[in-house]
Amino acid sequence: MVNVREASGPIDGRPVGSSILPASAYTDQKVFDTERQQIFESRWVWAGFTHWVAEPGSSRPVSVAGRPLLLVRDREGTLRVFHNICRHRGIVLSEQPSTRGRLRCPYHFWTFNLDGSLCGTPYWDRTKGSGPEPEVRDRLGLLPVPHSEWAGMVFVHLGEPTDSAEELLAPLAERWAPYDLTSLHLAEERRYDVDANWKLVVENFLDFYHLPFVHPQVGPAATLLDIEDQVLSEAVIGGYYPRGASAKASGQTAAGGGGGTALPLLGEIPDGLRDRQDIFCVFPNALVFIEPDFYQVIALEPVAPDRTVEHMAVFVAAEAADAAYDTARKNLSDVLFGVNDQDLPVLRALQQGRHSPAADRNHLVPHWDQITARFQHLTADALAQGATANAPMASNAPAKEDP
Repeated sequence: MVNVREASGPIDGRPVGSSILPASAYTDQKVFDTERQQIFESRWVWAGFTHWVAEPGSSRPVSVAGRPLLLVRDREGTLRVFHNICRHRGIVLSEQPSTRGRLRCPYHFWTFNLDGSLCGTPYWDRTKGSGPEPEVRDRLGLLPVPHSEWAGMVFVHLGEPTDSAEELLAPLAERWAPYDLTSLHLAEERRYDVDANWKLVVENFLDFYHLPFVHPQVGPAATLLDIEDQVLSEAVIGGYYPRGASAKASGQTAAGGGGGTALPLLGEIPDGLRDRQDIFCVFPNALVFIEPDFYQVIALEPVAPDRTVEHMAVFVAAEAADAAYDTARKNLSDVLFGVNDQDLPVLRALQQGRHSPAADRNHLVPHWDQITARFQHLTADALAQGATANAPMASNAPAKEDP
């Protein structure tokens, strides 16, 4: 069991002070394995983008908690998610995105329709054209995975969900009701290999304190005083920034104004929201950021204790796909990906720091780190709920308090 350290300075009755998770929670393989099981296999998590399988007949393999899954868009345009495993001998069915429709196993050429049904079994009874009886065929279809689509993202649950993804996302969907997230255009997408634990990526995303120091283009430190922490639900935490500093820095977005052709808004945005940034984590692995004229997702795929794959996508309104907005889209993307690039060496150094024995004497600051503390509590609580005596997590002795 990870030893959780208590300290002063509560938020919603939860302590803020000494780091709640020990340094070993960011470096230990046993902790990482338990997180996969107790967090990523036991709740709704981000698994991909809907544009990855935008066209009917397309499919794309993805991985969640190390489990191979397959996103599929059937001929009728319905999104489906299956375990990416052939029902014959258990080989991974597909390792590359495809638009060819039917799914064919590379081992014995069993073939599956896009609805998961089995449709081809060469020489089933050693005769050409033979196949199983209908009741056997029905039992050998691909195994489905509970899933849901929202705001260009695909969420899956590898267990047996007791609530829906819609319930999880409802607080954010209600807050973002003025934004049209049903008709989006992908401005740009990039994949990052990050040399850091996934939790450090989340914590950095939720850390507003570092913005003027690591990202000086957002403005002076005094602008941070406008940031407000927001806890929409147990699983949706973050904050908002009423000044929209990064939009002003880009000089191209509608919120920030500036030269060039301003991007169209994401729907009928009330005046009161036209100068606001929302920055939220949908626990555990979807980091979302919205302004009136763009929407950004940084989704995390934990690969190892010290390695995380980021899938970062920037979206604008559908009408911004027009060539008239080419420069504005490029400028916006350059700014947002530039911010992410600035964070990479910081994340690498944070990960390196977790190997120091001094890392267990870190101290969260109540005036700035309330949301970080809440995220750490969410993680610790999820691990504690799933831990058993037969599968103990790597422990860490409580650090001595700073004098």
